[in-house]
Amino acid sequence: MFRERKQWSFLSFMLTTFVLLMILIVRLFYLQISSGDYYRGLSSQNHIRVVTKPAPRGLISDRNGVVLADSRPSFIVTAVPSEFDSSNTGLVATLIDIPEETLSRIISEASSVPHRPVVLRASLSVEDVSPIAEYIYRIPGVLIDVAPLRRYHRPEDFCHIIGYVGLSDDPESYRGEITGRTGIELSLNDILRGSPGLHREVVDAMGRVVEEYRGTDSEEPVPGKNVVLTIDAELQRTALEHLEKTGLPGAVVIIDYVNGDILCATSSPAFDSNMFSTGISQDEWDTLLQNPENPLYCRAWTATYPPASTFKIVSAYCLIAEGLINENTMPAPCYGSLTLGDTDFGCWTAHGRLNVIQAMARSCDVFFYRTSQLGSLDELAEYAGFFGLGSRYTEVLTDESSGLIPDSDYLNSTYGSDGWGLGNLLNISIGQGELLATPLQMAIMTGVISSRGLMPKPRLILQREVREPFFPAQVCDDTAFDIVTEGMLQTVISRRGTLYGVFSDFPWDFWGKTGTAECTGENHAIVIGFTREPEPVVICVFIEHGGHGGSIAGPVARDILLSYFERSD
Repeated sequence: MFRERKQWSFLSFMLTTFVLLMILIVRLFYLQISSGDYYRGLSSQNHIRVVTKPAPRGLISDRNGVVLADSRPSFIVTAVPSEFDSSNTGLVATLIDIPEETLSRIISEASSVPHRPVVLRASLSVEDVSPIAEYIYRIPGVLIDVAPLRRYHRPEDFCHIIGYVGLSDDPESYRGEITGRTGIELSLNDILRGSPGLHREVVDAMGRVVEEYRGTDSEEPVPGKNVVLTIDAELQRTALEHLEKTGLPGAVVIIDYVNGDILCATSSPAFDSNMFSTGISQDEWDTLLQNPENPLYCRAWTATYPPASTFKIVSAYCLIAEGLINENTMPAPCYGSLTLGDTDFGCWTAHGRLNVIQAMARSCDVFFYRTSQLGSLDELAEYAGFFGLGSRYTEVLTDESSGLIPDSDYLNSTYGSDGWGLGNLLNISIGQGELLATPLQMAIMTGVISSRGLMPKPRLILQREVREPFFPAQVCDDTAFDIVTEGMLQTVISRRGTLYGVFSDFPWDFWGKTGTAECTGENHAIVIGFTREPEPVVICVFIEHGGHGGSIAGPVARDILLSYFERSD
């Protein structure tokens, strides 16, 4: 009995083993013989996927540590062209809310690098990616990842200085790479961008991760370097607010004339630079372009205007430094105009007989019409260059204009040697005619006077190096500085000064000069000036079509400085 049971157990074991072996043989036959070609094809499609990890851009902050631009996490949807099934184009386009033809074009353009993920949509929230996330494992080749999104904390205040970012069109960049488009984001892109990381993984034909790639370690992204501006963020905000109250386009520039730091450089109207970080719509872009006041255009350093009577500080300095006049020189009286040939060169009123200090304070054009004839156009143009006109200074603002200083060579090339004459010199001597400058240059011009030629080249990036004055030492003239400075003071405190009364409630001394730039329509209003206490700063306020300089630009300059100094106490 026992022997029979033992034989039965042995037979059962052998039978079970035989059945299992036959199942294994049949399965192997199916996999390797019947379906071998199919599975060999799938196996050959396994590959190493290289996923680019974008690097966070460097921080941008103001001189006091206020963060103006940083990066925050956001979701992106990418696709690997070699793994993407074109039959899913319509579904994916619907889930990520882009046109089907747009998705097809993106995939087609990226097919030259078939195993590298291409960005389909960026800057997405959790709600945005939820629809695609539900389908992600059923759509081969589509991925959801996290990437840094550029964020501007004071987008309107710094839209022109910092600029904005967008997708790179550099063929050497990876698809979806973010790069600077304007402003400091563009000029310092190589510093701010950092280095992207690389993550390698083995995926199957369905785009599913099989395992981490063991051949090479992943490379972590390296964040970009930080940049510190010389700008005071609160002063920038204050200046923009006061500009906006006028309801007119304009600009304000304020510089510390001891170290050359640009403390404020703002332009109105402004725009929200965050629109570009999240992907500006066509309607938003069209609205910006069609705005008649052109908020994308920077009035502070891109736009050029006649500096008008503010240029008289250069004309006066040139005449005095060259020994052509002194503080006692009183040419023929101003009767409201000067006739040259058959042309009347007007003045805004009849001033009578004046010396240079009085002429500056009352902004008499006829005084400069008469005295400028003692010198030459090229001589005046040379001094204009010494004072900072006709050149670019910031280097990091790619759209900064150099303005225009017309000399005899320029006028010869423009009008011919017989096409211009003394009338051009008269107009240029009062800051009109062909002469053009940016508000930034007008502030620099003022800084030369306030510093008595010692102001270094202006800067926008905060650094600690020692810099030399750019005004030539050989043309520094103490007497000329004294007289021009006194003329600017009398502009404010003299009863007939063009800024008299505007700064009557200002707690500190202010040296100023007004300008009214002629143009089509209402004239432009300009005020330049400087303080020594409580801080050594120069200011230029420019208001397009604001009329007389002292009436609208003057109060704006006063209110901005008052707010700034009271906060600094």
